[in-house]
Formats: sequence, C-alpha cells, structure tokens
Amino acid sequence: MLSAIVVRVGTCRAGNLPTAVFKLRKRELNRIISVSQRLFATKDTKSPTPSSSNKDEKEKTALQSSVLEQVLLDKPKKPTTFAGKAAEATTNTMLYTFVLSAVLVLGYFVYVLTAEFFADDSPIVIYTKALDLIRKDGRCLDLFGETIAGFGEETSRGRRRHVANHKYEKDGRQRIRVLFHVKGERDEGVAQAEMEKRDGNWEWRFLFVETKGRSKTSHILIDNR
Repeated sequence: MLSAIVVRVGTCRAGNLPTAVFKLRKRELNRIISVSQRLFATKDTKSPTPSSSNKDEKEKTALQSSVLEQVLLDKPKKPTTFAGKAAEATTNTMLYTFVLSAVLVLGYFVYVLTAEFFADDSPIVIYTKALDLIRKDGRCLDLFGETIAGFGEETSRGRRRHVANHKYEKDGRQRIRVLFHVKGERDEGVAQAEMEKRDGNWEWRFLFVETKGRSKTSHILIDNR
C-alpha cells in the first residue's frame, strides 16, 4: 500500500502535489475504515448478544421451576374402585402398625437404658457411688495406692464382664448387693456394697473392701446393719 502511494505521488505535478497527496490519503483512509467495519460486523454476528443469553437463562430457569413444581405439587390420584380403596386401606393400616411398633420398641429400650444406668437401684449407679467413696477414703489409698481402678468379674480369657449384683427382699425391704474388683499400684482386692430401700429412698447398708495380698486386710467404710 505504501509503494502505491509513492508511485501515485511521483506521477503528480509539482503544483498539484499537496492536493493529490491529500486526496490519496483520504481514499486510503476510507478503504481502511470500510475494511475495519466489515471485520467488526463479522465478529458481532458470531458472538451472542446479552439479550439472547438472558433469554436462554430465563427459559432454562422456567423449565426447572416447572419440573420441580410438578414433582412437589402433583398429588397422586385416589383410587375410585372398591379393590383400589381396599388395597390403599390395607397399605395404610400396615404402615400405621409398623410405626406404632417402632415407637413401642424404642420406648422399651429407653426404659431399659434408664433403669440400667440412671435408676437409684441400678447396679451401675451403686458401683459408681461405691468406687467414688473408696477413692476418697484415706485407708483405701494406703492399702491400694493413689490410683484405684474398679472393674467387674473377669472371664477365663481375661475379659471383664458387668458388675456382679444380687437383688433380694428381707423383712419387707428391698435390698441390692454388688461385688466388684479394685486394683491400685500397691495391691488389689474385692469390694462389696449393699443398699436398702427405706421409706422410698435407697440408703447404704454396708460397704467394705478386702485385699488379696499375703496378709489379707479388710476395711469397712460404711456399716448400717
């Protein structure tokens, strides 16, 4: 393009040189502008407009909303025939029976757990209270050591079971006795505790420990017999 401009300028006369150059530059500038406009027009036709993109998004959102409303709001049709109504009633009865049975079973388990771990006459509760008294007793600390652990009966394989307990009634009063093992750094032994129900309240009847060493030693913490 630059060589064409030079050739055309060389063919012009000296007096008309500025006018020829101006006209030549004007024509070339118009050609460049027209080519640029065509290029930009081609790019605009290829790229999507914001309005069309927003329209597609709105249509997609509306389609999703309609599907969700159809799933949530559509109600199943009720049967009109006698056989259909009977089948629906049978299904509902079975469902209600299953739910009621599940609630009853859950209530039973809650009752058992509450009686086992929270009731005043629970062996676990009595064992926990007795072990706490043993750990706070000075004489027990001298016999077993500063750190005293408690556990239930041991099997032949060394596994520890629940705390042994025995419930009975004597002289019209309910009693419960527990037996468990205690172990410290110095020695280990056996603890026995018994509670009795008096005037609606469970009270200590006795609590004592006995060491297993060569010189067996007994120590009574509570004696209300």
